[in-house]
Amino acid sequence: MTSVDRIGHARERARLLAVIDRARGGRGPASIVIRGERGIGKSALLGEFASLAADAGFRVSAVSAGTQPGDPLGAALRVVSRLDARCTEPAEGTALHRPAPAGEPVPHRAAPSEEVLRELVETVCRQARRTPVAICLDDAGHLDPWSLHWLSGLYSAASDLPLAIALTGGDIAAADQDPWPPALAAAAEHIALSGLDPEEVGAFAAAYRNVPLDAPTAQLCHELTGGNPALLLSLLACHTGTAPTADALRDTAASAVLPGADRWLAGLGGAALGLARAVAVLGPQAEITQCAELAGLSVREALPLIDELVARSLFANRTPLSFRHPLLAGMVISRVPAGTRAALHLTAAGILRDGHFGATHVARHLVAAGPLGLAWTVRPLRIAANQLEREGRHEEAAGHLRGMLRERLRPRVRSSVQCQLAALDGFAAPDSAVRRLDAARREADDPRCATDYAVALGTLLAECGRPEDAVAVLDDTAERLGPQAAAQRWRLRLRKALLCLGGPVPSVLPADLPDSLAAQAPSDDEARRELSALRAVHALRDGTDRDAAVGHARGALTGSEDPGRLLWHGCEVLIRADELAEAWSYCSRARLLDQSRPGTWGDVGVGLLRALVLYARGSLTAADAALTPLADLLRPAAEAARLPATLTVAVLAEVRAQTGATDAALALLADCGLDGELPARQDTVAVLGARAAVWEQAGDTARALEDLYAAGRLLADSRVRNPAVLPWRSRAARLLASRGDLTEASGLAAAEWEDARRWGTPRAVGTAQHALALTETGGRRLRRLATAVETLAHSPARLELAYARRDLGAALSEAGRADAARTEFRAALSLAKSCGAQPLVRRVPLDRECLWPVVDDDRGSPALSGLTPQEQRILGLARAGHTNKAIAGKLFVTVRTVEFHLSGAYRKLGISGRDQLADVIPAPLGTGGGRA
Repeated sequence: MTSVDRIGHARERARLLAVIDRARGGRGPASIVIRGERGIGKSALLGEFASLAADAGFRVSAVSAGTQPGDPLGAALRVVSRLDARCTEPAEGTALHRPAPAGEPVPHRAAPSEEVLRELVETVCRQARRTPVAICLDDAGHLDPWSLHWLSGLYSAASDLPLAIALTGGDIAAADQDPWPPALAAAAEHIALSGLDPEEVGAFAAAYRNVPLDAPTAQLCHELTGGNPALLLSLLACHTGTAPTADALRDTAASAVLPGADRWLAGLGGAALGLARAVAVLGPQAEITQCAELAGLSVREALPLIDELVARSLFANRTPLSFRHPLLAGMVISRVPAGTRAALHLTAAGILRDGHFGATHVARHLVAAGPLGLAWTVRPLRIAANQLEREGRHEEAAGHLRGMLRERLRPRVRSSVQCQLAALDGFAAPDSAVRRLDAARREADDPRCATDYAVALGTLLAECGRPEDAVAVLDDTAERLGPQAAAQRWRLRLRKALLCLGGPVPSVLPADLPDSLAAQAPSDDEARRELSALRAVHALRDGTDRDAAVGHARGALTGSEDPGRLLWHGCEVLIRADELAEAWSYCSRARLLDQSRPGTWGDVGVGLLRALVLYARGSLTAADAALTPLADLLRPAAEAARLPATLTVAVLAEVRAQTGATDAALALLADCGLDGELPARQDTVAVLGARAAVWEQAGDTARALEDLYAAGRLLADSRVRNPAVLPWRSRAARLLASRGDLTEASGLAAAEWEDARRWGTPRAVGTAQHALALTETGGRRLRRLATAVETLAHSPARLELAYARRDLGAALSEAGRADAARTEFRAALSLAKSCGAQPLVRRVPLDRECLWPVVDDDRGSPALSGLTPQEQRILGLARAGHTNKAIAGKLFVTVRTVEFHLSGAYRKLGISGRDQLADVIPAPLGTGGGRA
């Protein structure tokens, strides 16, 4: 394998050979120009050209074009000396001498005459007449003027000689600066080298540094170096024989010691190096004026220095200014002493502030500079942190907040920053956030700061599924503050009340707590909103005054620029009260005003609330689409039992079950550890209700009932009877009725109906009426189902309405009212399709086929016309192969009822059992006509 192959330029080999073949044919001097940035492999490719030419029988002279001062025609002399040792001493009187040995100073030589130039040209031509000649000039952009004159004359004189000329120079960006003979450049073959591809980077690292790179680390190396081989060798030098991680490579890139760095930085003057430092400090997209000011230069002084840095392949040839590759910026900035670097960042922050370039740009330099004790630095740091948090760049936002904490801050400002930082860290590292908040709470002297810390800590602990610890923190803080801090103690009591109302906490709250707190409430607006949130939640749990609950929820959500936790309490009440449009509006406003910042629990809460609104509307597909990205993000948190995460996963599992993706729902619950026994927590009722829906769709009635009864016990322990929280009794009643336990089902449905009437929403009342109807038979069932459909039609509960209309269709069919049944089935199917409820979409056509038979006298016994509609339905299902239990489940009757109707039908048909059904019913009933 050639060196060209090894560095990833094998495709250029054919072009090199083509130039050699053209020169060997004597079709004039053939030339090739190899361009590229420094370190890209131009010299290696030139060496490959020399090797190929030598193999082809050429006499090769390969030299560097660089010339020392006072050495005119130096490059030409070196070329000629390597071609023919006898021609290295020019004739006497030419004022030319053999080049000085390496390392010795070059004596000053006078400008050569035209005679000398012609003699050197003729020397090469004589050699070319004897054998083909290849001249290789590396770094030809630095040829001295007389060598250029000689090269031009040689190119013109060797028009019919086997001569190949290969030159290397800068990349395309510097092409207009090359002083080469125009005729040579115009006729030359041009090769522009670029960096190695990410795939080639891995092969290069293994071949030259014995460093194995996987795809991500190879991609990172490519991003840092642009695939430049020389930069790759520098980056990987200290990792020889190892497999570096991405973090290790980034650390190396920021290291002050990188082998080969001098190759790029040596020879830079003080002003040019200062400008390079300024660009490295300011970062990508640096404007020329800012860089010049930071480097202490005028713009006029900076412009030629920029050209120099571009020519040296340090800067990219564009504006705003930036380094050609990130590793070059690291080489520059890592060599700046720490104190000088801090001073540069502070100066850069001042320049950007004065230029009104935005707080985010200013703050980045303030964080890099470290604590400076300057009052003006706090505001841009806070603004930038908020902006980064809104953009979802949590780590950068947290870095800015930590930068603020290193400054001298007022106590309330410091507590606010600490709480904001804890909210950010609480998403990914809750344990460290808990420790930091608790330490700050204990150390706080200001009662308001201690309360801020306690509230933030309590909220975080509750989200982690530790409500008892949250209550303990609030109680401990209230005790520490003492009776003199009445306003802060009131706030802590209110937060404790909200925590206790949210779920099972070993603390019994008095029934008149909201009124008691209202009598002692501070007069500020925030206290009013918090009290309204408490009253709204209390009214929802009580379930007797929907209008009061809605009014309090609106009071909690109105007038606050950042409702925070109140958004969840207020919108949850609005959703349970079926004020869906209003809840959606508040959630959209929070997202529009950037109050739900990506990567925070607030954003998760807003996303979950929006999904709950969609689910309440029956928009299953939209709810699934809204929840799936959240669940994928929160799966690890759900496995760690974080409340918002488990709630999100539970709702998504229920939605997926309703759409027919039951296996995916079960897998999701299992992956997050929610398929086994659940501890009593704030989210347990919601998880049990969702899991029961999954079991129901999976056909496991026993487990669904078990979870519903468990949820009911927890709600009873918390004194919650409102079915809007979870209609567990109506759902259990429907399941019990399907297996014939009508007595127990009737008791549950009747109890829920009474509570639903007190709450008063059409959804709650209609759902309870639907369940109660399924515990009845005959005309009573039909009437109650019609009432339930009429009630649900006035609610946004499209999914519940679809199921009710399907059951009403079945009842109408049972009563022999086929046309009315078709209408209800058609409406149920339309609703099910619009909701995305695939199980119902599949079930309705089966109901239509089985539940209104059409009896044709010419296809069976005339005795069929004497059967009742119910007997015909049951016979049709029996003829289709369904068991008595399965028939009872389909028709929502008991097994004994099925047996009774079958016995009567057998007697009328004059048969003794199922075995003879095929004789009197040639095909399953309902497969002929009568379909809607």
